[in-house]
Amino acid sequence: MVNFLGLLGLQGLPGIIGGWPWQHHDEKLFNRLYRTTLLSARPICQISAVAGMSIGVLHRGEVIYRDNAGFRSAHSPLPPDSKTVYGIGSLTKAFTAVVLSNLLDDHANITLDTPVDRILTDYAPVDEQLRHQVSLGDFLSHRSGLFGDMSFAMQGQFECLLPKNQLLPTISSLKTVAPIRRQWLYNNWGYAMAGAVIEKLTGKSFGTYMSESVLEPLGLQHTTSQPDFRPYDNVARPHMSLCNATPLPVNQTYFFKDTFFEPAGGLYSNVDDMLKWAKAVLHAEANPSSSSESVLRHIPSIISNQIPLDEPSHEFRFYGMGWARTQLPGVVGLLGDNIDFFPVSELPILGAGAPPMVTYYHQGSAPGYYSSLFLFPESETAVVVLTNSVPLNDAADWLAQAYIAALFDFPSPADYVSLASESRRKKVAAIERIRPAFDEIRRTHPDDQPRLPLVSYSGRYVNDAGNFFIDIGPHPEKPGKALLLRFLGRENQAYELRHVRGEVFEWSLACDESARQLRFPVIEAEYYEVRFESDGGRPKSLTWAGIGIRMLRNEGGGGEDGSKDQVRMGDAR
Repeated sequence: MVNFLGLLGLQGLPGIIGGWPWQHHDEKLFNRLYRTTLLSARPICQISAVAGMSIGVLHRGEVIYRDNAGFRSAHSPLPPDSKTVYGIGSLTKAFTAVVLSNLLDDHANITLDTPVDRILTDYAPVDEQLRHQVSLGDFLSHRSGLFGDMSFAMQGQFECLLPKNQLLPTISSLKTVAPIRRQWLYNNWGYAMAGAVIEKLTGKSFGTYMSESVLEPLGLQHTTSQPDFRPYDNVARPHMSLCNATPLPVNQTYFFKDTFFEPAGGLYSNVDDMLKWAKAVLHAEANPSSSSESVLRHIPSIISNQIPLDEPSHEFRFYGMGWARTQLPGVVGLLGDNIDFFPVSELPILGAGAPPMVTYYHQGSAPGYYSSLFLFPESETAVVVLTNSVPLNDAADWLAQAYIAALFDFPSPADYVSLASESRRKKVAAIERIRPAFDEIRRTHPDDQPRLPLVSYSGRYVNDAGNFFIDIGPHPEKPGKALLLRFLGRENQAYELRHVRGEVFEWSLACDESARQLRFPVIEAEYYEVRFESDGGRPKSLTWAGIGIRMLRNEGGGGEDGSKDQVRMGDAR
């Protein structure tokens, strides 16, 4: 493996960094950006275990800066460049909002306010108050009030666990956790529903229609939701992060491709295409009257305030459809991971001491990738950061903010290197204290044993929609001492289930263990708790305590390993 300390070395000299001819009519501006690359970006990448990074800056409508750090893969000496393709995760959402908004122009009887169950008639929310109420606009702006956890679809190994035909049964079973249109709650299932509507109305796959209706007209030749990369293509390979800040290269996987989450996070792109996209969005926002026939004719409504990011909103922080909208000076990055490590009051104020300016932004994460995109309409500015790691913090967020502070020469910039270091420390510490916390409970309650013999908890437990199950059985290497939990009964989704106290068990993972299982890190201990409920000497259900998912034991005649039980999976196999 390439020595990671060498990944972040200089790749050239000013004017020919990485072999790129830079446009820098403003020498002071260029020097600030270049110093940011050397003094902030590369250290942040090293601290956060980012294998490779590409960044681009558009200012006054022109590309003025592009740079790269690290390598496309920790197994390879090839550096990235502005044409290197990365997964862009939830930056996809803005594209999906454009596709759907344009499509509705051809359907006079459907608007963003149309209840989704009038279009997708198999959608039947378990909360009857949502029936004939929750709309396309509600889903695109994350204001449906629905529980957005992705556990039924995503566990380890970067694979989608449910087939595409299980979208409507699954989202129909999601529980309401806030009143509709009263609270912003991020929910990828809503963009999956948008994709289903697009496919219903067009008769085409989401990827095909996205390409035909938006990507090709805008000339985004290296952007796709249908990747099929060859070994020597200019692609940044995905990585996980080990606790010592070493990037762990993993096999190229296409988690979103041909799944219901493709419209939520499935695009791959590069810096050149993303800057072209940003410029087009800025132009459409500034010239709404001249864009009535353009692909981006609905941008003004897409970026408009749909719901406050916090309620009540004491600051100028709103979400549109695939874009957050706020005003600097202010706190940004609220769609990513760094908000997990600091309360909003302790996050840096971007633009402190500078005049007010509006910004639109979004962050993205996908298996092996993190990204960030900021737009500043008043100065026709965009900053895009693409990385190829699931890092030890939201490095793409810190990187983007560091470049923005340098670009505008803010008078009181935050120390983003220190913030990267502190957020990494907090994340690793949070993960690493989960198992010891469970061990401490076991140590202090040695007599609090399971109510039933371990073998009694074996069986198949099924969700409300009947399309997802967990098999519980004896641990083959620790019979009588531990159980084995298998999502959908799969061996590659198997985890040791250990008793804590009473009928509470846990399957927590150490930081590096989680990374090697290709899992997005979880920092809440409650997520790993499994609580059984027994009735008459036999478990009847289990609950994931942290996320409130209750699953009933299948009494359909299966054996202790649940092998004969059936669930409604359609063509899942």
